[in-house]
Amino acid sequence: MRRSARLDRRIQAGAAHLTLAVRDDDRSWGELGTRLAEFETRRFVLVTDGTAPREQLARVRALAGARAPTVLRDLRAEPFAAADGRSDADARPDGTVVAVGGERACAVLAAVVRVPTDLAAACGPALGLRGPVPAALAWVRSDLRAARPAAWTRAGLVAVVRHVLAVCPVHYPALPDLLTPGARHDARTLTALLALCADARSALICFDPDETGPALALGYGRSLAAAVRAALGPALAPGDADALGLLLTAAVADRLGLADRPTGRAHRELLARNGSATALPSGSDLGRLAVAAVAAARPGLLLLAGLGRPYCADGRLLTPVDGAVLRSAVDWAAARADRVTVPRSRAAVPDHRAAGTGPTTSSDRGDGRPGAVREQDGTGSPCGRDGRRRTVENRSGPAGTAAQQKEFPS
Repeated sequence: MRRSARLDRRIQAGAAHLTLAVRDDDRSWGELGTRLAEFETRRFVLVTDGTAPREQLARVRALAGARAPTVLRDLRAEPFAAADGRSDADARPDGTVVAVGGERACAVLAAVVRVPTDLAAACGPALGLRGPVPAALAWVRSDLRAARPAAWTRAGLVAVVRHVLAVCPVHYPALPDLLTPGARHDARTLTALLALCADARSALICFDPDETGPALALGYGRSLAAAVRAALGPALAPGDADALGLLLTAAVADRLGLADRPTGRAHRELLARNGSATALPSGSDLGRLAVAAVAAARPGLLLLAGLGRPYCADGRLLTPVDGAVLRSAVDWAAARADRVTVPRSRAAVPDHRAAGTGPTTSSDRGDGRPGAVREQDGTGSPCGRDGRRRTVENRSGPAGTAAQQKEFPS
């Protein structure tokens, strides 16, 4: 199938549904204007967080203003309710809310339309359906994503790593070859990675719309990432708090004896290939971070027993973790003063077949490289760089159901 930088998805959670539209040229602005007109609102409220490129924000504001009176609210000065319930006070606007910007803007509960301007927002909160006002449309320009600074793309790729580690490990063999510290990817590749995240979310929340069961895996590592951000935020590059949250969570599972060794190694290898932080910055306040981690770990952490296998005890996916274990994980991260050096060859693949979970055996075309997954519309996830296409079926992940087959561009 022809690979494309365009994508259409429908994500369903109970009675709520979200349309994800990814477009790749200037002609798509007219389509966005048409979709905004369908809301027939008496006014639009544009919410931003200061991260949106000025030209893109102005374009969306002009489209909304041509259809109804439009006001702009900046979250840095005015509070809103956020999807995680941990930032911004509750404030219900009078009008149809359009969020334009990064993760903070797209996490606004009242946002009916979301226009994420970086990859992390597009792969995460822009696709959320929780809250009293479910989002109806997520609008993404793949070519504009590809043009963003490498640091922002690298930060967004941490979200892709999270999904692969916790939800769809069938893509693990192929992902290392796409990750580089330079983080320069074309629009088709970024669309494929976004498709991975959208399909992972769709597979989980259709059975768990409240995200209190298997869909908790979508937020894997985010609790400790919030602790890192609160304690060390100014010292970190974009996305490094999320990367360190994943590593700390893996370290906790290791110290509790829940995870196999290849699982922790997979975390470090993928993040090192991405150029993300694999150790705490020198001079970090470890005491402050440990206190923040203890607070963030209540009422428990989602931990992995293996790739795509959340640990479950007594029917609970959130494992209580005491302060001593969290402090030990923080000390481990501080001791890793140097970044992990990852060989240029493809990383080894943890084998979970003995446990009956994880990726199924993939086809091998004779050169040792595994099969990839096939996407229904020609957009999919990463595969080998030779451009050839193979097909496998993923029956792993917390949902325990077969995922859609995907085809990833090289």
